Amino acid sequence: MTDARRLLILHDSPAFGGHELMFLKLLPALLAAPDFNDVLLCFPEGNRRFAEALAPFAGGKLRLAPWGWAKRPAAPYLGGFRRGFVRAIQHIVAIERPDAVLLLQGRIENCVVPTLALPRDLHLVGYIPMAHLLRDMGRNGLGDIARRRLYRRPDRFVVPSHAVATQIAQAGGRHPAIVVENWVTPPPAPTRADVRARLDLPADRPVALFLGRLEARQKGLDLLAEAMRRQSGGLRKWTFVFVGDGPDRALIDSLAATPGLDIRAPGWSDAGTDYLAAADVLLMPSRWEGVPLVMLEAMDYGVPLLTSDIDVFREYLPDICRMDFAKDDLAAALDHLLAPEARTAFHQSVRNRPKADAETGGAALLEALRG
Repeated sequence: MTDARRLLILHDSPAFGGHELMFLKLLPALLAAPDFNDVLLCFPEGNRRFAEALAPFAGGKLRLAPWGWAKRPAAPYLGGFRRGFVRAIQHIVAIERPDAVLLLQGRIENCVVPTLALPRDLHLVGYIPMAHLLRDMGRNGLGDIARRRLYRRPDRFVVPSHAVATQIAQAGGRHPAIVVENWVTPPPAPTRADVRARLDLPADRPVALFLGRLEARQKGLDLLAEAMRRQSGGLRKWTFVFVGDGPDRALIDSLAATPGLDIRAPGWSDAGTDYLAAADVLLMPSRWEGVPLVMLEAMDYGVPLLTSDIDVFREYLPDICRMDFAKDDLAAALDHLLAPEARTAFHQSVRNRPKADAETGGAALLEALRG
């Protein structure tokens, strides 16, 4: 290791979400380690939330460089034609002469231009939270062919679960994927009675919560809505709370008109963990996910989940927590999760999981960057 060892971090998303939050948790360990004594992080100047979150870390080893480049639609197909972006990458590499590059990628569609433009002999690590095949997402699988060259380029991947590591290999990745698990540190849970009173939720009814983006295609909101209509007679004792907003909000508004269903839809709220503390069950009927932070928050609060039967939920949750929302009996599955033996099995499963933290996550990230 020489005194000139440098790390270049590239980000091209105008959005700020769970992936960026997890990177910020890993950043202190990266900056504290002796592996790199100079770190340059380039990110879109329009991503103000990311800029604000990064500001406390600036100085010392870390230099922040907001830039005018950002991901565009159809990046896997058109990224190679963005000549100005390519020249910008080549200029940064020539000036900085990094020893390694870390790409912050929400999906492989992010950082396409750097992936293609960086020198082949430069150690490249992709930090990516999900890598599902398009055909598994109900889209044209021909796009998977175009993406294979992008998965082949990184020398290492950093992923949040073993399920995503498998996805990387299936998508065309040829090099190791190192697991750096997500973790959360929610505030202490308030008592259920107090928080239900504050949120105007019934004290004497079980509460099933959907928390997040109101969207059908990924989040499976259409599957949940149809299951609720199909089983409405067996769901009369439940209160369903939908906290969030999104393109399919009208689906919930329509569902609220179903006779016999008690549905509350307060919209988006910054008090998401309060709603979790008030819930008996968290509903996640997703068709695909990375490692959702809300799942980890529910586990931390001891709130059982009822989820779809997809890879990440199979990795993290016991069998009692998963169902086929298109076919299975929703009312029976919810009632089963109220039973003491089911809750005991869920809590035991949570206790048996190894705990992720900044120390172990930072060490694994550094292992990937060393090559």
